[in-house]
Amino acid sequence: MGKQWPTSRDRAMTEVLPLNLSLYHAGRDYAGGIKAVAAVHGLNPTTLQHKLSPTHESHKINIDDLEAVLSTTRDDRILDSIGEIAGGAIWVRPQEATQQVPELGMLGSLKQLHREVAEVVETLSDSLDDQVIDIVEAKKLDLRIRRLLGAVLAVEKAAERYEEDE
Repeated sequence: MGKQWPTSRDRAMTEVLPLNLSLYHAGRDYAGGIKAVAAVHGLNPTTLQHKLSPTHESHKINIDDLEAVLSTTRDDRILDSIGEIAGGAIWVRPQEATQQVPELGMLGSLKQLHREVAEVVETLSDSLDDQVIDIVEAKKLDLRIRRLLGAVLAVEKAAERYEEDE
């Protein structure tokens, strides 16, 4: 039996998707779905659903649709897709780099960095079990490395805030 290729839904959880698919999954996974995103921005829900659907090629998203979905869902997959378009840019949300308790900001950021390093090592180890990294495994590893680099940036932002507080 041949290897089972991942579905679009599986890929949305394990790799950086093209922008149109990340917008589709972000809207679909948002509480209330694409209709809720449309309601927040006063858009026609059917039109937005058609624009985000990968099967409706006659409808295309525009910059306003991108803004509506991203500002409502704040979905990391969209930012990853935009970063990929921009040549592999990595992003971080500075306000999330530290936690509510300022004293724990640096510690929390370091804990997250540690978790991300462990995820990269585990993903790489799993990929190397058969001595070959296939395209699916490479894409999973790419996403894990993006998260790791984002955690590094978060530590940097936490350190800046720590210095400001002293």
